[in-house]
Amino acid sequence: MRKFLILLVVIFACANLCFAFEEVFNYISSSRSIAREMPKLGDAYCKFTQEKYIGNTVLKSGGNFKFIKDKGAIFETLYPIKSTVSYSASQNKQMNSVIVAVANGNYAYLDKNFNLYYKKDNNGVWIIGLKPKKNTVPAQQLNYIIVKGSKDISNIKISTIKNGITDISFKCETN
Repeated sequence: MRKFLILLVVIFACANLCFAFEEVFNYISSSRSIAREMPKLGDAYCKFTQEKYIGNTVLKSGGNFKFIKDKGAIFETLYPIKSTVSYSASQNKQMNSVIVAVANGNYAYLDKNFNLYYKKDNNGVWIIGLKPKKNTVPAQQLNYIIVKGSKDISNIKISTIKNGITDISFKCETN
């Protein structure tokens, strides 16, 4: 009975954490107000862990992440299989456009393609929610994107129409 109660408490805590993360969609915002609130983000070199949820399956991976503000992001996966994915201007352009727009405070692309949501707590932790506008290119592929951070981006959660949810956490050193 005690194990059951402990399991129930853990499940309840996880459900509340997930709900709190997506609660950002209760706070519709404008790009102007978000731009005023956001800290200036710079280049980042991080360790990342990723969980990809497809149906009942969870795929875990991790490695090194590099973000160069003018160029884009590079994920060097070290486990379970080594690989490198570059989100540069020519490769994976759509996701790169979102990451670069948030990091550079350039909301023209985001205003055109997404409804924006924003929440900031008393500890300086901010969350931006992006839901694709109808009849846009992102609406054909995405349900939503949530970006969370304080000084740097600490988490990105991406829900796609076909490939489930990807949850990426970062531990960064800022340059």
